[in-house]
Amino acid sequence: MLTVSSHYQQVLADVKPQGEGNSEGDSVTQNHSIFVTEKEKALLYCQYETTYSAPDFFWYIQLENKSPQLLYDGYRQDNKEGFKARPDNSAKTFNLEIAAAGLSDSATYYCAMRPTLCESVPHLIPKLPPSVPKLLHEL
Repeated sequence: MLTVSSHYQQVLADVKPQGEGNSEGDSVTQNHSIFVTEKEKALLYCQYETTYSAPDFFWYIQLENKSPQLLYDGYRQDNKEGFKARPDNSAKTFNLEIAAAGLSDSATYYCAMRPTLCESVPHLIPKLPPSVPKLLHEL
């Protein structure tokens, strides 16, 4: 049996939204711990609210005593094998599916959302700001 914990973290740092939307009304909500047996499919729930028409979505994984690492980027083609997620705009979800969970998948998972409308940002790098891992570790 493995334990998967999930927490939410809205990542809006280093982004200056312009035009539509207001980050004050944006949020993500996740299920808490789930328990699955090895080789069983695991579904991590992430529901979002946003006023942006095209937000970016990410999933991070934090192994015990480690910093969070980017696991899944909604727009990349080379995400980790065995993991998939797709935004469902009508249901406002970005759930993460682990095809066949293994012991190495026991971790804390973070769903993150960031608007894509930006001003004067040369590159959007889906990486947590240095202060966030410390805050997440304290949770």
